[in-house]
Amino acid sequence: MAKKVETAKPVKVVKITRTAAANRVVAELKTGASTTLGQLAKAADDLVVASGGTSKMLDSTFYVRKALETAEALGAVKLVRPRDLTVERL
Repeated sequence: MAKKVETAKPVKVVKITRTAAANRVVAELKTGASTTLGQLAKAADDLVVASGGTSKMLDSTFYVRKALETAEALGAVKLVRPRDLTVERL
């Protein structure tokens, strides 16, 4: 008898929205960590691209900024604004 060869099933990539990516990178900040808006936007944009989306840094920056403003209102992060927006996790 011939051996049955199993073929690999294609992996379905789940697309992530920019809003979800922005919320994820803000939520994953470690306590006491300090970062910038640019670094968080780049991480969010990389998540979108990895899930099959296109790179749009301006859009990613917008959504991360909105997520940070919400987190600041809830008291989860502190935003420092001398030049570039710096984020400190509380």
